[in-house]
Amino acid sequence: METDQESAPEVTSAERAARRKIPGNLPYTSSPGVLRRVLEKIPTSEKPGVFNSDFLSTVMGASGGAARPIIPILKATGLLNQSGTPTELYSQFQTDAGRPGAALQALRNGFGEIFRRNQYAHRAEEPALIDVIVAITGLPKKENIVRYILNTFQVFQDTAKLAREETTNDEKRDTEQQSDTSQSPPSGRLGTGRLQLAYNINVVLPETTNVEVYNAIFRSLKANLLT
Repeated sequence: METDQESAPEVTSAERAARRKIPGNLPYTSSPGVLRRVLEKIPTSEKPGVFNSDFLSTVMGASGGAARPIIPILKATGLLNQSGTPTELYSQFQTDAGRPGAALQALRNGFGEIFRRNQYAHRAEEPALIDVIVAITGLPKKENIVRYILNTFQVFQDTAKLAREETTNDEKRDTEQQSDTSQSPPSGRLGTGRLQLAYNINVVLPETTNVEVYNAIFRSLKANLLT
């Protein structure tokens, strides 16, 4: 069986403290390659009753320090619930058609603070993402954790790119349909080029025995409204 031997970089006590306290609660791993390989194996592996460390090491081939953040990240992104049971989003991620959309939803679940600052973060380039991460965490741009968060985000972002393209195509189709509708003639009388209005006039006649008063009223209506 293939076993992932990539080891996580040594984490200092200061970095461990930063992991607990940095604002934004953004998930990350210092070994994004391990996370990427686990995500790549999800579609070809059976869905476990519980995605635990035994499944991670035995079936997914990821063990050791590099594998420790994987399950917490899968929980943070909504692929697993808090007891480690795969969710409906996990099942969607297993399918070819549903995987891009599931990856996009996983990004929104796990990196909600980033999306609150930029609702199109999944389309953002690396410099813009770094700026957002720095703004959220308050960490220096060259801090390792900033890079870890970015790389973890990009693992899901790479998978979500097809969802981005599908969304773009949907938007194009909506625009084309709106354009076709705006160019279509209105229902009713087609091709007449005339605006036709219908209206009702209620005339309250005064009480009088003088016929000339009525004649004057009707002459005025004919001259001003009925021509």
